[in-house]
Amino acid sequence: MKLRGKRIFITGGAGFIGSHLTERFIEDNSIVIYDTLHRNALQHTSFKGHKNMKFIEGDVLDVKNLHKSMKDADVVIHLASIAGVPTVIEHPNKTLKINLIGTYNVLEECRVNKVPDFVDFSTSEVYGPVNYRTPESGVNTIGPKERPRCVYALAKLASEHLSYSYFKEYGLKSRSVRPFNVYGPRQMGEGAVNSFIRKAVKNKPLTVYNEGNQIRSWCYVTDMVDAIQSILLNENTIGESFNIGNPQATSSALDTALRIIKLAMSSSKIEFKKADFHDVEVRVPNIDKAKEVFGFAPKVSFDEGLLKTIEWVRSIEKG
Repeated sequence: MKLRGKRIFITGGAGFIGSHLTERFIEDNSIVIYDTLHRNALQHTSFKGHKNMKFIEGDVLDVKNLHKSMKDADVVIHLASIAGVPTVIEHPNKTLKINLIGTYNVLEECRVNKVPDFVDFSTSEVYGPVNYRTPESGVNTIGPKERPRCVYALAKLASEHLSYSYFKEYGLKSRSVRPFNVYGPRQMGEGAVNSFIRKAVKNKPLTVYNEGNQIRSWCYVTDMVDAIQSILLNENTIGESFNIGNPQATSSALDTALRIIKLAMSSSKIEFKKADFHDVEVRVPNIDKAKEVFGFAPKVSFDEGLLKTIEWVRSIEKG
């Protein structure tokens, strides 16, 4: 099944995941991308200027612009966010404003504009520093205010509560997703895979923090897009939160770096560096709920996804 005939409004739609969602939905739906172009993945797409796409430069803190831009939307997918550990640490106030107040603004305009469907992008960081297959019903742990990166998790968890409250009080068909380390072509941010690959294709050293024992599960971007489409097509997802990731693609930071060097046939070396920030040691998703409710099953293996991403990075480096 496909989503068809909808007017889909995507905040942060010019970014990495937003560009892939647009690519999936654009032939059968009308897409409005609302973005500041802080990270512009659209420049690397083939659908620029498509008859079904409209781009509006806008900030989720600009309520007037948000209100008029969202008019007649059937679905709102809320991706606009401050993300990336260095950015969050450097700009905690901006992180709180955009990730929390911005989400409130988007939800309120969904209510005012009578938008039926809403998807909020939360984060796996709501589980705290250690998360090994914790279900969505598990305890959410937010660290102390002295750890700046905890601001991000706090704002995202609060946005989930806001999303759910709009479902309970106003009947907005809201859902929240908790992504686990999504990667793939067109990633513009500070993710480890993106950073490793961009350095590996240039044979530059790859920086691994501490001993490189941090455990992550890596989800290829098209598997995330599959999940969002299924969530929107399934009424049983309304009012729920879902972990979305690929527990079969799990590795340490060091293993991931070495794997990328091998797949890219790179001469890069590993450089170890002491982390000057508090890191998450283990992050492996429990996706049982997503499997049960809407049949989620990641399709892309880690090596396959890495090879696709390496090929893409090489293509833009040549361009």
